[in-house]
Parts: sequence; C-alpha cells; structure tokens
Amino acid sequence: MGIWDSKSDRDWESSRDSVSSRDSESNQELESDRDSEGCGMQPNAQRSQVYSLDPTRFPDLNLAGTGEVGVAGYFMDHAVNCKDLPVRTVCSSTCYRAETDTGRETWGLYRVHHFNKVEMFGVTADETGEESSQLLEEFVSLQKEMFSALELHYRVLDMPTQELGPPAYRKYDIEAWMPGRNSYGEISSASNCTDYQSRRLNILYEREDGSLQYAHTVNATACAIPRMIISILETHQTKDGSVHVPQVLQPYLGLEVIEKPKYTPLKYIGPNQHSRPPRPGSNTR
Repeated sequence: MGIWDSKSDRDWESSRDSVSSRDSESNQELESDRDSEGCGMQPNAQRSQVYSLDPTRFPDLNLAGTGEVGVAGYFMDHAVNCKDLPVRTVCSSTCYRAETDTGRETWGLYRVHHFNKVEMFGVTADETGEESSQLLEEFVSLQKEMFSALELHYRVLDMPTQELGPPAYRKYDIEAWMPGRNSYGEISSASNCTDYQSRRLNILYEREDGSLQYAHTVNATACAIPRMIISILETHQTKDGSVHVPQVLQPYLGLEVIEKPKYTPLKYIGPNQHSRPPRPGSNTR
C-alpha cells in the first residue's frame, strides 16, 4: 500500500468548507478546564480521554481533544451581534485523546492518540427554536456532499437518546463502509447542543433592542484524517493493490492512481499487531 498524503485530505476538506463558512482558523493545542467542561468534556474524570498537563505546573491546562472546544472558547464571554447570525466557522486542529486506553482496537489507524481533523462549529440565535436545527441540517448536508464527492459508501444515523452525550440535543453519526474491518466505522458526527455549551461558557447574542440572549451552538466533523485515510484507501483499492484516487483529490495529490509498491521499504514487526513473525534464533559462535 502506498503512502497517502493526509495534507491532501485536509486541504480539500478545508477548501470545500470555506465556501460555506464565515471564518476559517487553525486551532490551539492547549485548552483550559473551563473550556473543556463547558463543552461537556470531563478532563478530571477517572476514565477521561483528555490528556492533562502536569498539575503541579499547569493545574488548568489540557491537550486539545477536539477543535470544537477551542472554537467555543473563542466565543466564551462574548455576545455576537444578531446581524451576524448564524456564525459558521471551520478550523483545522490537532487532537489528542487517550483512545487506545480503552483496550479496544489498539492497533491500526482507527483509534489513535494523536490525529488531525477539520471541524465545523456554528453559533445561532434562539428566537424560534429552529435556528440551530436548521444549521445542524446544513452541516450534515455539507458532510454528505463531501463524502459523496470522495465516492465513499456511507450511512447517516440519527442517534437515539441513550447514545447522546450530555451536551447534545440531537446528534447524527456518519459511518463509512471499511472493507478491512468488514463493517461500518464512524468517520464523522454532527451535534446540536442548543444552549448547553452557551450557558456554561457565557456565549450570548445581542438583539437589535440591545438585550442579551443565550445562543445555541452546533458542531460537526468535516474530516478526521486517520479514518478518512482508512475509508479512501480501502474503498478505492483495486485487486492488483493499486488505489484509485477520487477525482476531487487528484489536483491536490497530483496522481490519478497510487501504484502498489514493488517492495516494502519498512515493515512493522512490533507487538501491536494481529500476529507476529517468528523471532530469529540466537547465534552461536
């Protein structure tokens, strides 16, 4: 299997999102406890997936787990003018999560400690109660458009109540078929958090009469790089081992087909795999 340039995915996703986005940014890699907890994360929980810095030196800082938290922190303690609503943002972020500490799927790219992704985040008014629902559907429509352009076989799940985290009023998961797993795997999600985050982070909007009202927030993953690489390579790999590059990515990658390497320049032989090759015997001299 050839080497896939993850920057091609990220560049295309960001350029596609920027067409419909108000602001584009690169997110910070450190977050405060207030930011994390305000978004519904639990950095100090016993089985938290959040990496915290040394509490003796940095008692209130964590490594970013998702771009959503950093963008929400940007709006914290601010009021958006109602004339600018809804605000749509997209950010490219580096994320750190203790994913493999769960003991599930500790090998491969599906669950990793460190990855990049493109995240969409929106702030809406709450005048009719429908504004955030409409933005959620808009974000999901963008996700479907992008994954269709990548020629992936995917499905959209409207998640039941028991699958919702504390912040989410409604949540969609998008799963792509991954032949190597012989199953669907989650590649994206989108959540309408209504006023859960805005009340905790003090995100408001200013009406025309000058009064303040708590805003609603919506977030959605445009592209989580490792799982996108899995989906693209496994969906478009041919019988001879080459990979057809989706047409929308060809200008960024400069290739139509990734040829199968004629040899393996570097082969992993460590313990984190299904089966290990036999060890060499001891040499006697």
